[in-house]
Amino acid sequence: MNQGRPLPPKTPSAEYARSVASELPALYKLGIVGASQIARMTHQAAVKLGITPRLLAEDLHDSAALAAPAAVFSHPDALAAFAESCEVITFEHERLDLGLLQRLEDDGTVIRPGTRTVRAAFDKMHQRRVLLNRGFPVPAFAEVRGPDDLLDFSGVYGWPLVLKSVRSGEPGDRGVWIVENAQEALRVMSEQSSRQLMVEEYLAIVKELVLVLARRPGGSARCYPLVELSIDDGAIKEIRAPAAVGHHVATESRELSLRLADELEAVGILAVELFLTTNGLIINELAARPHNAGHWTIEGAPTSQFENHVRAVLDLPLGPTWATAPAIVTINVMGGLEFIDPADHLPEALTVEGAQIHLYGKQPLPGRKLGHVTAIGDDMAQAQSLARRAEAALMGRRAW
Repeated sequence: MNQGRPLPPKTPSAEYARSVASELPALYKLGIVGASQIARMTHQAAVKLGITPRLLAEDLHDSAALAAPAAVFSHPDALAAFAESCEVITFEHERLDLGLLQRLEDDGTVIRPGTRTVRAAFDKMHQRRVLLNRGFPVPAFAEVRGPDDLLDFSGVYGWPLVLKSVRSGEPGDRGVWIVENAQEALRVMSEQSSRQLMVEEYLAIVKELVLVLARRPGGSARCYPLVELSIDDGAIKEIRAPAAVGHHVATESRELSLRLADELEAVGILAVELFLTTNGLIINELAARPHNAGHWTIEGAPTSQFENHVRAVLDLPLGPTWATAPAIVTINVMGGLEFIDPADHLPEALTVEGAQIHLYGKQPLPGRKLGHVTAIGDDMAQAQSLARRAEAALMGRRAW
C-alpha cells in the first residue's frame, strides 16, 4: 500500500511531475551539461541508483537525449538558467565558457568538478603552466602567437614538433598535429587561424597510458588499474586493462595521479593521460570527466567510472575499482567512409559470446564514435580476440 506519495495518474500532469521532483532530496538534483555518449552512460549509471539527472542537450538527436526523459534542449549559453534547476552540475564535454562557470560558482552554484579543476583540464596552456609550477613532469611547451614563436621553439627542440589546440573544438574536430618541418607547421597554423595554438616537443613514446581515478570533495579517492592505449590516426582505438607495465610504473602512475588530483582539488572522475618514455613518465593531458579509456569499467570493475562519477559529485561513498578479470579489452566502434551503421549488424555481433556491445544511437559519420565493445578473458590475447571479432561484425567485416 502506498502510504505517502499519491498514486500517479494514468497520464501524469505537469503539476504531478513537479510535485514528485520537489520531494527528491536536494542531493539528487543532478544536472549534466552535454548529452553525447559520456552523458548517456553517466545517466544510465545514475538511474541504477534511483537518480534521474537532468541533461542540457544541444540537439534532439544527441546520444543521451535519445535515452533520457529529463533532457533540456537548449544552447550551452543557457547554462545559467539550467543551473537554477539543479543542486549540483557536472559536465561531459569541454566546450564551455570558463568565465561563466566562475561567475556561477561565485554566486553559489555547486559545480563539480570546480572551476579550478575545470580550467586546468579545459585550457591546455593553463594546465601546462600549473603542472610545471607544481613540479609535475610535462613536455617542453610554448604558446604560439605567430610564426616567430614556432620557429624559435624549433630552433631549440628541432623537428618534428607537436602543435595542439589550446581548447577542444566541436566533436570530431582534430586538435593535435605532428609536424615534420616549418612548411607543415605554417600550413596547420594557417588552417587553424581561428584557434589558439601551442607547441610541444616531440617525445619518443614507449607506451600511452591512462590512470582513471574517482575523488570525493573531502579528498577520499580510488584509482582504477592503469590501462594501455592503442591510437589510430589520433583517436583511441583499443584500451587494454591492466597495462602491460611493471609494478614500479603502475605505482608511480597511481601516486602521481593522486597527488595531481589533490593539487587540483578534483571532484568526480579525473583521467590522467601519461606517456611512458625512455626517460620515465610524462603527463600528456587531463580530463575532468569520465574518459573513453574508462569504458571498460562497465563490465570490468565492480563500480563503473560513470557510477563513481555520480557518487563522487554527489559526495556519496565510492565503489570498489579493482579489475574483475585478468584481462579486459575495449575497442571503439568508429564511423568510416562507407557510412556503415553498426546497428544494422547487431545480430551478427551478438553471436560473439563473451563480447559486450554498447551502441550510442548516433548517425554513422567518418571518425565519429558510434559505440564500443568490451570483452573479458583469462589472458589479453583471448579478450582481444573476442573484442576484435565483435567490432569487425558490427562494421560488416568477417569476424575471424
